[in-house]
Amino acid sequence: MKKQIKPNIKGHLIRGAFYLLLFLAVFLIPFAFGQRSTANRITSANTRQLPSMSSDSDVSTASPALLTPEFPTGFILWDQYNNPATEPPVNIGSQEFEPAMAAFNDQAADDFVLPFSLNNCITGVRVMGEYFKGGGPASSFNVYIYRNGAGNLPGGLLYAFLNRPYTGTPPDFTINLPNPFCLGPGTYWVSVQARQDFNPDGQWFWHNRTVQSNAGAAWQNPGNGYGTGCISWNRKSVCMPDQVWPDEVFQILGFYEGNPPSPTPTATPTQRVTTTPRPRPTPAPRP
Repeated sequence: MKKQIKPNIKGHLIRGAFYLLLFLAVFLIPFAFGQRSTANRITSANTRQLPSMSSDSDVSTASPALLTPEFPTGFILWDQYNNPATEPPVNIGSQEFEPAMAAFNDQAADDFVLPFSLNNCITGVRVMGEYFKGGGPASSFNVYIYRNGAGNLPGGLLYAFLNRPYTGTPPDFTINLPNPFCLGPGTYWVSVQARQDFNPDGQWFWHNRTVQSNAGAAWQNPGNGYGTGCISWNRKSVCMPDQVWPDEVFQILGFYEGNPPSPTPTATPTQRVTTTPRPRPTPAPRP
């Protein structure tokens, strides 16, 4: 003979089961979501440990602080600000990272020709470039000028202008030099390198150009963080076969010696003052 469960005992059992299910829902479901969120954070952290050599999408238009040029930049001495790449790879890395990421420090460079028979005085460089994955802004830029070396690659370093302020926002940047840098006629190389920490500011890339002028652009990664083997200058297409576009987008700004740019003076009224001539002091020698 089956025993009947009294209604009040049955009600207690049903309520107990309900409370047990409610307990599991409250404590286990948030735990599951927390596990998933933690996994996403770990995955995101891991993907930020290795910078990219080029970016093909998701470029940022973050605005850096605008800084005032120190002197007039003159006119364009060399112009490659045209034919920008619109298909991958649209750009190439050229950046000085923080010390912890120094193995990834890389430089792109392109050559230019100064034909004028006298001195050509460079006052700045304009480049097309982008930030990657919401990066930026760069804290400053390094500008290097090289002689043309063996194999039509960057040769001896003529000058390095480090931590230079800049104007502009992606994709247009202008870096002014602290003083005009004058060169005779010939072929030279310029390397523009963003000074930007990967954590938290991401990366900066120099935009590729689809048309080649003179020799093709070069690239180097002295710390070999990318594992290309290009620890010294080589053609960028040799370092990375997917770098099919030959040049970079840039301009060399300046003036010819004897023709420096200067602001138009403003006329001011003058007064005639009669004074007794005084002996002029002998200027002290400059260091």
